[in-house]
Amino acid sequence: MTREPGAGSPRRWMGIRERPLSPGRRSLTTSEAAALLGVSVPTVRAWSDAGRLPVHRTPGGHRRFELDELRAWLQDADAALPGAVRAPPAAMEFPPCPALATMLVGRTEAIARHLARTPGGTPGPVPRPGATAALRESRRYVRPLARALATGRAGEATGRAQALGARAIVDGRHVEVVVTDRRLAAAVIDEATDAERDGTAIEPDGVAILRALTEHVTAALATGMALRGDAAGD
Repeated sequence: MTREPGAGSPRRWMGIRERPLSPGRRSLTTSEAAALLGVSVPTVRAWSDAGRLPVHRTPGGHRRFELDELRAWLQDADAALPGAVRAPPAAMEFPPCPALATMLVGRTEAIARHLARTPGGTPGPVPRPGATAALRESRRYVRPLARALATGRAGEATGRAQALGARAIVDGRHVEVVVTDRRLAAAVIDEATDAERDGTAIEPDGVAILRALTEHVTAALATGMALRGDAAGD
């Protein structure tokens, strides 16, 4: 039976809470560690202060958590990643669309331009990203989406969206993240529709499948936010 992380885990980290960060190792902020573990920020602080969680301090006194140590800590506690950040089962399955997947990857820069463009020249409540940020966000969105299309299973794409939703609540960026998700969904659908109209060889039902998949991804994003909000309120 899975034990509650922190409560029943070995206290192997006691006495080493003030170590400096190891150079070259990936570290997380308190908010990021909370999103990974599926608990609130105050819980992470309490566990680290009590010696239950491996923690480091920056020269300025801020907490930092090494990613590899947190993974090892979860294994010690016999705990998997919590539901709020764990990839859900691939509940949505559909005919694979490898041609559509390849097309979207090839049009990632066009999708980024779409994301950065302000319709009518009037900024909305969430500003459009610059060109570099738009390309980065587009790649993050398109790659798991394309893998889902190529395999016919949405698990990875929805898992990523659920984790993103959880982190958005922790970081206070939920409005920005939801708006960006819907803008990206519109951009990929527009590109797929244009490609189909231009005679690009994609699967006959590809655009309809893509629409359903983007809605599934958005639903997973909302699920991650709801689960994170519940955990933060505990």
